[in-house]
Amino acid sequence: MLCLIVSCARLQPLTVDALTQAEAKWKARRPEFYRLVIEMSGDRVETGRFEVTVRSGHVVNLKRNGLEIRPNAGQDYSMDGLFHMLEQELGLAERPATLGAPEGYSVYLNARFEDVTGQLIRYRRIVGGTSNSIYIRVLELTQR
Repeated sequence: MLCLIVSCARLQPLTVDALTQAEAKWKARRPEFYRLVIEMSGDRVETGRFEVTVRSGHVVNLKRNGLEIRPNAGQDYSMDGLFHMLEQELGLAERPATLGAPEGYSVYLNARFEDVTGQLIRYRRIVGGTSNSIYIRVLELTQR
């Protein structure tokens, strides 16, 4: 349990400024070709391991739990796709009821970005008063 507490303590509140700064760093250093492996879990999402291959800013291969799938617009699980999702999450957090929060409860968004490249490392959303959490971990990002 101690390991979990230490790991979560490194997450900072996700703000528009933090996201904007991280995304600017990513865009300035984004590799031409990379492979990304992420793990997503939560109360209302099926746990999944996504493997994404990106070339020239476009997803060329996407697998979920080892099976090839077609990326949906805005949900391609590339790093740019993750930044887009975080922007949407910030918007949803302004209206906690849209995520099922009872009156008076808030949404808590936390993230950790790599200092130099801006890439997302971890993300966590907790919705007060309900079971609607999501957790994303970037397991691997390799450049080619």
